[in-house]
Formats: sequence, C-alpha cells, structure tokens
Amino acid sequence: MGLSSYVPWWAKLGIKLGLARLPVPYALWKRIGLFRHGEMMVPERAISAFESHFQSAVQNGRVPAKFHSLELGPGDSVLSGFVARAFGAEKAWLADAGPFAETDISGCRALLELLASRGRIVAPLKSTTLPDAMNEYDIVYLTDGTRSLRAIPDQSIDFTWSQVVLEHIYRDEFSALMKELRRIVAPGGIGVHSIDFRDHLGGGLNNLRFGDDVWETQAFRTSGFYTNRIRPREMIDLMEAAGFRVEVISEQRWPKVPLARDRMAPQFRAFADEDFMVCEIRVIMRPA
Repeated sequence: MGLSSYVPWWAKLGIKLGLARLPVPYALWKRIGLFRHGEMMVPERAISAFESHFQSAVQNGRVPAKFHSLELGPGDSVLSGFVARAFGAEKAWLADAGPFAETDISGCRALLELLASRGRIVAPLKSTTLPDAMNEYDIVYLTDGTRSLRAIPDQSIDFTWSQVVLEHIYRDEFSALMKELRRIVAPGGIGVHSIDFRDHLGGGLNNLRFGDDVWETQAFRTSGFYTNRIRPREMIDLMEAAGFRVEVISEQRWPKVPLARDRMAPQFRAFADEDFMVCEIRVIMRPA
C-alpha cells in the first residue's frame, strides 16, 4: 500500500490544487512523479494495453488487414502507435489534449526489440529521432484534443480504442467528441474503450460532492484530478445519441454505493443507485 493511500481525499484535492498553480512545467512534474498521464512510456505496458483492447475488438467483431487505428489519450508516450503497426495497422493515429508524450527515441528502440522478440514483424528502425521514426512508421500524433480529429478523413478509422481516457473528457465536450468519432469511423469499424468511473482522489465517488459551479471551473479542470462525472448509463446514452451501438463487455462494481447520497451535490441525488454502483466498464462501439 503506497504512502498516498493514507492521505485523505480532501487533502489530495487541496495539495493538487496548490501544486498545479505553481509555475512548474509538466515535464518536471512528470520527472518527479507527481503528475503524469499514464505509464504507456513503459514498452511492456504499451504492448499489453494495445493487445488487450485489440483482442476485445477481434473477439467481438472484425478488424481488416492493413487497418487504420486511432488511440484517444496516449498520454506520456507514442509507443502504442508503433505497437499498432506491429499488429498489422497500415496507419496509426494518436490524439491527445496536449503534447504530453516523451520525445526520446530510446523507448521506441526498446519497444521494437521487445516486439521482435515476441515474433511481431516490424521493419528495422532507420531514424535517429522520434519524430522521424513516427514519419517512417506512418504514425500521426495529434495534440489539440477533439479539434485534432478534424484532420482525420471521414469513415477512415477501422479500430478506435482508449484506456481510462473518456472519463477525462470535459463534460461539455463529450458529445462533440462522440460526433467526431462517428464521422471518422469506417463502416464496419469497431471501438473498444475502458472507462473508470472512480474519482481520482482515492478511488471512490468523492468527486460527486461538488456541484458543477465548482467542479467545472478551470482550477479544478487543470489540477490533475478532473473527471467529467458522467454516470455510466448517461455516457452510454450519449454514445448512442451520436450514432453508435454500444455493448458493455465487462464491468466492475462496488459492493455498495461508496458515498452517502446526502453527501452528494444536489444535481446527483436524483440518480438511481445503479448509476453509482459501476466503477469500471469496457464497451464496444459500432456504427448504428
């Protein structure tokens, strides 16, 4: 059990709000481990995350040869783009809300060696810098959030995926993201998305204590703990409203509602208990 597990949720919130206001670049926070966007810079993690979602797509649909893939929210690494190529992608798109990814090529070399040791056919790396390597392998890294997706042609993506990313999309941007995904997904395309509905302050639902007038302020959105608090059934409704058929293929639940209803902000009290019992799901999204 890590030291942070002994820190109460409200202390973590206060500390993060304070630290995020300091004039410290994200690269330094990442280096000292206080703020980071996932662990996809570790080659083993990048492979296992892609492979898990790709297998879900293959088991529940059809991914064509030489497919085009899109990962939402690759975080601190573009390695998953190279993994996609090794699994047969002809082109890999990565889209994030900012240029968070590491730029050193050493992780890419280690990843390609690991993939080759597992029998994945990958072309020998010729480039000496990561941007050149991405050009060499036809990997496109977009860093302007939902707006970035405008660069992707209509109906061109066969496989989309994300790992605990959709809960971080700003609440008022979620429908726009779904609409863009529907535009770019190919007929017969498939998406696999894992979504974590826990708060990022201790793994409960303490984020529901706040009304939108506080939670959706810029200070809260940019302090490293923001989640959009869209409830599971509500999120699926928004996906379907954008033109997707949605199937939940796995689900984790709390044994009981983790936060008393009278501790929740009034806007959440009308929801049914079921909307607070599911802590994580993986869904399949297909064009309706």
